[in-house]
Amino acid sequence: MELLFLHPTDEETTMNAVTRHFHCKDVGYDCDWQLEGQSEDEMLPVIEKHAAEVHNLTHFKSEAVEHVKEAIRKNDQ
Repeated sequence: MELLFLHPTDEETTMNAVTRHFHCKDVGYDCDWQLEGQSEDEMLPVIEKHAAEVHNLTHFKSEAVEHVKEAIRKNDQ
């Protein structure tokens, strides 16, 4: 018996992916900036860039990164 592995198409992968959301105001800023992405790894650099450019935050302690990660929500939350 031969095993057949089916690989999802890009469209199927996109449809099954969980979208995550980040709102800057959820970490305590009076800021309406928002971001959507597929993963924390994809979103964190963009969030850090926004924080540096808009809020003059250039150094993130591990506690701040954890706080940001906790604020990233899946689309069902």
